[in-house]
Parts: sequence; C-alpha cells; structure tokens
Amino acid sequence: MARRGDAPGIKLDPDDWMVRPFLAFARALRVYHGHRVLHLERLRALLRQRRRVVLVGNHVLDMLDPLLFVSVLLEECGCVPCFIGHENLVFGLPGLREVAMRHGMIPSRRMAEAAAALRRDGLLMLYPGSGSEAARRVYRDEPYRLKWSKRMGFLRLALENDAALVFVAAVGIDEMYYQSSVEIPDVVLRLTGSQRYKGARFQFGLLGPHLLPALFPLPVQITHVLSAPIDLGDRAAARRDRRTLARLHRRVWEECQDFLDAAVAARERDASPIDRLVRGGQRVLQQLGA
Repeated sequence: MARRGDAPGIKLDPDDWMVRPFLAFARALRVYHGHRVLHLERLRALLRQRRRVVLVGNHVLDMLDPLLFVSVLLEECGCVPCFIGHENLVFGLPGLREVAMRHGMIPSRRMAEAAAALRRDGLLMLYPGSGSEAARRVYRDEPYRLKWSKRMGFLRLALENDAALVFVAAVGIDEMYYQSSVEIPDVVLRLTGSQRYKGARFQFGLLGPHLLPALFPLPVQITHVLSAPIDLGDRAAARRDRRTLARLHRRVWEECQDFLDAAVAARERDASPIDRLVRGGQRVLQQLGA
C-alpha cells in the first residue's frame, strides 16, 4: 500500500501483497541483467534536504527499465517516485491499470494532476520523449537519442514547483529487445489503440516477439546513471518569458543528451562477455537488414 510521509517520495510497504511479487520479480531481473545504479547518492542528498525532485530519463517501449530502477530506490531510499504513465499502454490495460492507480501513477497529458502529485509527494518521474522516443524511433539509426522537441512539460513542472531536475541515463535498454526492420501493421496498431505510433517496428526478446512487458528480454547489462541536479538558471525569467524558457529547454536537452552519450560510451569499460556477445549479434542482424 502506498503511504505519504514528510520526506519526499511515496512510501511502499515491501510486504504488501501487491508490492512483494513485483519486488521479487525485479530482484530476479536485476541479477539477470547485472543491474547497477550509479551515483544514487546524488538523489539521496536531495531527499535528505527534503527538496522536490523531478526525475527524467530516456525511454523505450517496456516497463523493465522503471521496474529495475524503482526497486533499487525502494530498497536503498525507502520510497518510490510518482510516475506519469502512458494513457493507452498502461491505463488502457485491465490489471495493469488497477496496479497503476493503486500506486498513484498519473495518466500522461494531465499536467495539473502531475503538478499536484509533485507538490504532495515531492518526487516525480517521467519520460519526456514518450512514444516518439520509445516506439517511433528507429534504434539502429538513432541509438539513445532523446526526442524532446517541444516537450517542455517536465521543465515547467520543475520551474513552477521549485523542484530539482535530475536526469537518469538508462544504458542497455535499447538492446534488451531486438528491434527488427519490420513495421507493425496498421491493423495491429488500431486494435491496441496505438495508431499514433505508425512506423513502430516489431521487437524480439529471448523467446520470440516482444508482446508483454518485462518478459524474456535479452540478457544485456543494464545500468542507471544519475546526473547531478541540472542548473536551471534564472527560474523566474524562464517562467515569465517563452523565449527564455525555449533556450533553457534546448540547453537542458543538450546537457542530458551529452550525459547519456557519455554513460553509453563508458559501458564498454566493464561490459560483461554476454552483454558484448548480445550487442554484437544485434549489430550483425542490423547489417543484414533484419
């Protein structure tokens, strides 16, 4: 059950009957993926100061990435962030919708609700790139690219609620399923209410097509790297003036992309043999046009 306290974040009881299986599943996946979270102390410091925090990250079409990350937050910091979730892919699915609502997840595009949650709970996480980054991006052509053009909601949330902004770089998530060159037929997109993701491609995991979230991904190494709080400059000026806000958005976007690029480059230093093998196989398939 979710509980709110004075310190930022939603407090979850690890022994709650709905939390326990998710946590056990996440722990197993963390072993499978050799999962690590680097520089978590940066977030801990903000939580100790009782600062409101907006966490933003790069995105793919699966729940495995946030599941791994929040399981570590729950164990190490005793709390989880409130999430903004996809209206169709999360709130449109029976079962998943109930879990999302029980734990305070907010449907996307409801910025007033997101702002209220940030003021109430003090810790909010979202993915500014949304479906453009997760579904329509061709990973082989644009690996680890942040698709944040005109996505200023996250920045307004931080500015208007005096929150720190921290970027969470997720490394390994682009490769945890193989994105093929075959586009998903329009009829399938219509059946799932995902017509706006025209151009999305079929993905494949360890045992076949990627149809259900966080099931049978490829055994790549996944690492989350937290940035220091991003300097937002003159917050009052950015709130007042649209051009100042646009310039700030561009700078923040570029700084986050640079941080992500550096995190991706750094993985080669200690990548596991299995991780190298899986990613090498994907590169071969891409060269073959598969």
